[in-house]
Amino acid sequence: MRVLFASAEVAPFSKTGGLGDVAGALPRALARLGLEVLVVTPWYRSVPTDPAPYWIGDVEVPFDGGFEPVGVGTLERDGVRYAFVGHPDLSRPRLYGYPDDARRFARFSRAVPQVAARVGFAPDLLHANDWHTGYLPLLLARGWHLPPGFPHLPSVFTVHNAQHQGESEMAATLHWLRLGREAAHGYLDRFGAANALLAGVGAAERVTTVSPTYAQELQQPEYGFGLDGAFRAVAGKLVGILNGLDVNEWDPATDPHLAARYSAGDLAGKAANKRALARELGLDPERPLLGVVSRFAEQKGIDLLVAAAERLLAAGWGLALLGTGDPRLEAAVRALATERPGAVGAVVGFDEALAHRVYAGADALAVPSRFEPCGLSQMIAMRYGTLPVVRATGGLKDTVAHGRTGFVFEHATPEGLLWAAGEAARAYGTPAWREMQLAAMRQDLSWDASARRYAALYGSVLPS
Repeated sequence: MRVLFASAEVAPFSKTGGLGDVAGALPRALARLGLEVLVVTPWYRSVPTDPAPYWIGDVEVPFDGGFEPVGVGTLERDGVRYAFVGHPDLSRPRLYGYPDDARRFARFSRAVPQVAARVGFAPDLLHANDWHTGYLPLLLARGWHLPPGFPHLPSVFTVHNAQHQGESEMAATLHWLRLGREAAHGYLDRFGAANALLAGVGAAERVTTVSPTYAQELQQPEYGFGLDGAFRAVAGKLVGILNGLDVNEWDPATDPHLAARYSAGDLAGKAANKRALARELGLDPERPLLGVVSRFAEQKGIDLLVAAAERLLAAGWGLALLGTGDPRLEAAVRALATERPGAVGAVVGFDEALAHRVYAGADALAVPSRFEPCGLSQMIAMRYGTLPVVRATGGLKDTVAHGRTGFVFEHATPEGLLWAAGEAARAYGTPAWREMQLAAMRQDLSWDASARRYAALYGSVLPS
């Protein structure tokens, strides 16, 4: 089976969050199953140059009422072929956050079939991801201005986060995509605007999300961000497949960033990592340590943690906080660390090595998200024997079993978090805690099972 995989970010070439992790790991897992995968992604300015993609020339792309050239670069890594789409609009200091993002990724979507054809890849199906590639299933279904073999190609569309939808003015979008006015009717339209996420949901043969619970939540008003009705309408083709974890990168037995390595068979090194983290952040090593590795955003519930912080400290917890995001939450985290030295250590910013050390050195990890399509931090924490304290939403609910591999609370309030942290505090230091650590560490969190489910899903959309 030949799969064309399109994503706006793909680790290790580009990444701002979970989408990059998934698009980096899933194609490799599919290749291990014997599938042939071509990943097409933008050639950002930040794409590494060691090795650099091999430039093979330009290809003409139908866009904005005519045809425009884009550059094509290729490389192969871990059994997966990659093709990079080069254009000045894509080569900017940041991946996203520009007023013309909708136009930028409409161009990228239009380029994917031409780029795949340019490198000689004839796919059996397309797998598109999030709003940046949401127009691709619609373009394939319409069949206009596509290379041979691409009109009506079956497609799978994955929603990683429905909060971001890629809306733009309808007439302009149709002009960019070189679609007729009749395309404005149907799932493309949301109150007169073109909605890229909605287009993908409507046009794809199958729609997936990144956890079973999130597939159900998307059909509810509080989680669907205005598209809950559309998700209910496509419920028959909607399925949740839990993300996996790169168990080679996240392995306490081999992690080069740790003060001491350890495993489920020998947990002695975990205590050494806690002592080292406490020294690094100026914390009391005798306190049970609650870690946070997160974007500082209300979605992630960081405001709930800040509101609960004094009561957590009064209950005996120390806090190790790492992340960046909302300036107000950054300021609140800094203030906590300043006001409570020895009990709160905080680093505001992105530090990959320190993230590994927090996962290994903390006793528990707080993930109090208001919504969480899947989440990787709780899976990483369990892999490192650090018990997650999570809200019952999305992938957090699907991966953490209360009282067996972590602690789960229902309500997105400071009191909900405090209740679960209290449950954790009561278990801390008991034989039950060690049993939970071992149960968490021994789970199969790899991509292999998820990749098999995707492969089966692909097979279900191919002509018989």
